[in-house]
Amino acid sequence: MVPTVAEYQRLVPQPDRLSGGRAVLPPTATLRADLVSVITATFNSVRSLDRTIDSVLCQSHPHIEYIIIDGGSKDGTVDRLRAREGQIDLWLSERDRGIADAFNKGIALARGEYIAFINSDDWLEKDQIRAAVSVLEQSGADFVYGDLMLHEPDGSPAHVLRGEADYARRLRHTMPHLNHPTVVCRRQLYEKAGLFDTSLSIAMDYEWLLRVDRSGARGTYSSQLLGHMTLEGASDRTWRRALAEVRAVSIRYGYPPVPAWLRFWARVAKVGTRRRLEKWAPRATYHWARRVMNPNYEGRAANTAGNVRSALREK
Repeated sequence: MVPTVAEYQRLVPQPDRLSGGRAVLPPTATLRADLVSVITATFNSVRSLDRTIDSVLCQSHPHIEYIIIDGGSKDGTVDRLRAREGQIDLWLSERDRGIADAFNKGIALARGEYIAFINSDDWLEKDQIRAAVSVLEQSGADFVYGDLMLHEPDGSPAHVLRGEADYARRLRHTMPHLNHPTVVCRRQLYEKAGLFDTSLSIAMDYEWLLRVDRSGARGTYSSQLLGHMTLEGASDRTWRRALAEVRAVSIRYGYPPVPAWLRFWARVAKVGTRRRLEKWAPRATYHWARRVMNPNYEGRAANTAGNVRSALREK
């Protein structure tokens, strides 16, 4: 069974839960129509957490509630949360059942009409939330998403994945380029379609999107949005497991098993080829091959996010 917001609001805190923040509020606090709840899930991410927090604090949108859900870190993350709790509305730290469980806790505590996720290895552009809310208000869409710049572990730009405007076309059998770190959605989607499936460790956003699509909700792509993610996240390190979860979820939602397995092995071969090219091929050849394999890949060389943003907007 997919958990609901109400079920998570009734959960009893674990005995070892730690919490703090400038505005610790009960789960039944009144919702605010002008508020965006930004949720960060973190676990042993003390080295990158400050960058994520700073990117939320510098947002130009005037009404933001910031919630951080930690999975019981032991690397100093909790100390950083305590040190900065005057800038965080609510943080809590306790053992959890993975990132989907952390997402769900954050949603259950959120008071905003809009909800966004930014994980502890990722960061936001200054106007990202403001632009997303503007698109939602003008379009009437249920959620909005944009482009995603991926960075090397040292912070240098690697490449950009453009959002896939026609995301529903491939949704039945795979996760399209609907870049989750750029998604801002209406809270009512979680009330209507349910929360994230905690049995999944990587493809929970794909499974949730299938439910959202079946509910009749629709998203819209905006080139105004550019999020940032560091490579070597869980889905990058365990890419075969990620593909296997997508395959299993697609079958669960009615895609025939035989083509699902064929697509899975084709994707394994494709990713394997990509990783070999990345290691051995000249950079120009590698970027050309990536673009052939994935039309949403943008491999323009750039030293700053602004250069890549300008290149994208010129297209």
